[in-house]
Amino acid sequence: MHAVAEVVPVELSRARRAEPVNLAAALDSFEELGSPRVAAQVNDYDVRIAKVAGEHVWHAHSDTDEFFLVLAGTLYIALRDGLGGGERVVILNRGEIFVVPRNIEHRLASPAGASILLVEPTGTLSVGDRHDPLPDHVDATTGHALD
Repeated sequence: MHAVAEVVPVELSRARRAEPVNLAAALDSFEELGSPRVAAQVNDYDVRIAKVAGEHVWHAHSDTDEFFLVLAGTLYIALRDGLGGGERVVILNRGEIFVVPRNIEHRLASPAGASILLVEPTGTLSVGDRHDPLPDHVDATTGHALD
């Protein structure tokens, strides 16, 4: 006969519990710009939400693509991908998505502010693994827990 293992309850983060997440309420729960919150996790990926305004730093993720969905506002993504001779800007409005391929330098900007949803492997830094010097207000994080 096999021994029965004791079941020990484990407190899971909100992102790992099987509960619905209201994105509007989640976005209302914080004010910090460029400071992503982990709204959910899918396998080894974080579903993050963030508020952005102004310009972010140029950065790249060497090992992963980066998925963006604009929830509110307009997001500008400048890319240094060599297409058309150097830099180009992709403009995303509410409801539009874009994937920045791995290893492509990019910089987010939103003059009037935007709310975005990102999908990245868990543990990915918000400024990638290559970036410009970080000003004090830039939160280089793997995502904060959603309160």
